[in-house]
Amino acid sequence: MSTDLPPTPDSRSELVQFILLARDRGTSDEFISKLLRDYGWPSREVERAFFEVYEGLLGRPLPTPRGGSGELARDAFFYLLAFVTLGIWIQALGEMAFIFINHLIPDALNNYYGDPSWQVAFALARLLVAYPVYLGLMRQINRDLTTHREKHFSGVRKWLTYLTLLVATIIAIGAVIAFLTSFLRGELTPRFLLKVLVVLVLDGGVLWYYFDWIRRKPAPKVLRLTVDG
Repeated sequence: MSTDLPPTPDSRSELVQFILLARDRGTSDEFISKLLRDYGWPSREVERAFFEVYEGLLGRPLPTPRGGSGELARDAFFYLLAFVTLGIWIQALGEMAFIFINHLIPDALNNYYGDPSWQVAFALARLLVAYPVYLGLMRQINRDLTTHREKHFSGVRKWLTYLTLLVATIIAIGAVIAFLTSFLRGELTPRFLLKVLVVLVLDGGVLWYYFDWIRRKPAPKVLRLTVDG
């Protein structure tokens, strides 16, 4: 029995032929798509191949989506502003926690932390402004994802979300490095430990939410057929 694997398609035309042959054998489009993605084919290449398959089957090109590049620019604006406001209110919340820790456990060697009333007011102002804006933007983004299911696979969504996750991961790594440095030097204090914990809790919350959010798939769309008569 030969153990040679079938030749791997190296062009989109071969990918289209592979999809057509698999469909002729009764394989579902969902299984073919998952198989190709798991095998290493980029999602965009798989999508384009399916576009060609259905254009050939229907004998007409796919309709051009509304919005085009303008829609992408709008999405990029919403995502960028959402992630910027996320950073603002998370940083403000962390600063307020730091102020509370400094008040709870003062440093005997350094009692000067600036004017706490001004610091609290500035942090609270950022929180009160940025957080509602962030909630409104995320509500609009999630509404768009529900209405336009294809936006789950948008490059804008993936690139900007993973960029945010990269920044959050770097911050978490920096906090752990600072913790270990103080621990190894024997300078670990309750105040410093609490501040590191605040950073890890806030940063971990962002990482947990957005790693789960970016992996969400659109709910299956139920098509209802009406039969006249």
